[in-house]
Amino acid sequence: MINIKPRVIIGNSSIFLDALRIGAALTVLYIHAFDMWFPKLAHPQYEPGEPSHAAVVIFFVLSGYVIAHTTISRNRGAILYAQARLSRLCSIVIPALVITAIMAVIVKEVNPALFATYSRGHEWVRYLVSGLFMNELWFFSGAPPINISLWSLSFEFWYYAIFGLWFFRKGGLKTLLLPVAAVLIAGPKILAMMPVWLLGYAAYIIPRPTLKVAIAWCLVFIGCFSAWLAVVYVPFIPYKIGYKPLFYANQFVTDWIVGLFIGAALWILPTGNQLIADFKFATVFRKAADLTFPLYVLHFPLLVLWRALFGYKSYDLVQLSLVLITVLIMASLLGWVMEMQRHIWTRFFKRLLVIKKEPEAAEVAFYNAHEKL
Repeated sequence: MINIKPRVIIGNSSIFLDALRIGAALTVLYIHAFDMWFPKLAHPQYEPGEPSHAAVVIFFVLSGYVIAHTTISRNRGAILYAQARLSRLCSIVIPALVITAIMAVIVKEVNPALFATYSRGHEWVRYLVSGLFMNELWFFSGAPPINISLWSLSFEFWYYAIFGLWFFRKGGLKTLLLPVAAVLIAGPKILAMMPVWLLGYAAYIIPRPTLKVAIAWCLVFIGCFSAWLAVVYVPFIPYKIGYKPLFYANQFVTDWIVGLFIGAALWILPTGNQLIADFKFATVFRKAADLTFPLYVLHFPLLVLWRALFGYKSYDLVQLSLVLITVLIMASLLGWVMEMQRHIWTRFFKRLLVIKKEPEAAEVAFYNAHEKL
């Protein structure tokens, strides 16, 4: 393996990464809620620049960047890498699927007409394949329609798998068989978006130029602004998202362009011993950022559940504001409960993967502090 010097991501740089996470998650929530309550003002499907999809592109780049940081800064080996990734994904996705199924039953009983708009049949199969992260293999797209955001978690799982099998290989041609097998299982749709994830990885491992901090921050924000321009003005290349053949990966070339600017911003991001004035604010901000994952996987069924239970007033800004606040609170509470159960999943995968050596406490603390995407 190439010897890569780890970056120190603390202070303002860490706050910036958390801000990207929070901003992307809130964008997805707001756009999905706005489209439900203001349908005629929703972003036209025939025009580029859909903000919620752009937010997922940001998540992918951030994921590649953070995984590069955790694997390079503290390489704990393939088994512990698998344990960390599987426990993190399953501790959120599996409970989210159970909660989604319960919400779907409630919606079906309270408002069958509304449920029908979020049903495509074969419900139990959709939950099963989503729980196995197989809902986006090849040309298949099978997440429950009442929780459409789950499509990206299948992509994430296979990026973790492909990267882990490549990164921890021992050497020789035979060791390439497993990552190649993972690539073949994942299929062209997931692979079409993988360069976006790899841009985050590249942003971490490519040596950063030596620049004054003020200049570097200016370039960071220029990169983010350029990404926004790309989202708004670059057309669908090659296809419109959400349809066959690649569904949410249809505009993968456009997503590469957006991801390139986000990756450039992360590459130039100042790192080192920067300290922010208010440490308490940084701690609270990090805890808020850690809740973006459950917010992302729960917000859509919570929005649908609200409409079933409390009615729906289109073009009512007051109700939309109340909905956003309620979903934020409920997703945060459920996310907190999920996080409290994280140790159960960690122990489960430790036994499943036959991990005999306990990592040191300091090592665990370091890894947990940087892996929550």
